[in-house]
Amino acid sequence: MTRLRSSMVCEPALAFCARELSLGDFILLGKGEEATGGRKRDSIISDVMEAVIGAVYLDGGIGEAEKFIHRYILSDLENKQLFYDSKTLLQEKMQKQGRTITYELVSEAGPDHDKVFTVEVVIDGQTVARGEGRNKKSAQQQAAYQVLLAEMSEK
Repeated sequence: MTRLRSSMVCEPALAFCARELSLGDFILLGKGEEATGGRKRDSIISDVMEAVIGAVYLDGGIGEAEKFIHRYILSDLENKQLFYDSKTLLQEKMQKQGRTITYELVSEAGPDHDKVFTVEVVIDGQTVARGEGRNKKSAQQQAAYQVLLAEMSEK
């Protein structure tokens, strides 16, 4: 449980929670950021979530900040675990089965300030899924999520 909670304060997890609250609809961005999709970028939206937590703390104190975090970030952990920590879940599953897993970078597209990385999950030499993200880590997480999702739908 502690490992799961700590994984939820990472950038993709905070961005996911911010999207659930539609925080992107309330931020003001410069023309450049707006034009390049900054409203959807994990790094920006997760920073907004952190700022909201800080504002709740400053306005209402530590107790209110804890309530906010429990309600909007730590709620329903069991159902959110697959999204938040797919890479670790898949890695552990493959290790238990004695299988090898690697992540291979397939492509890197876009300008430096707006890159999209594409990664493939390779299990025992077979490409099984693809993921995209604004950085390699989130692309790997997305690819692992696709594998786990496919396995769940097969059952």
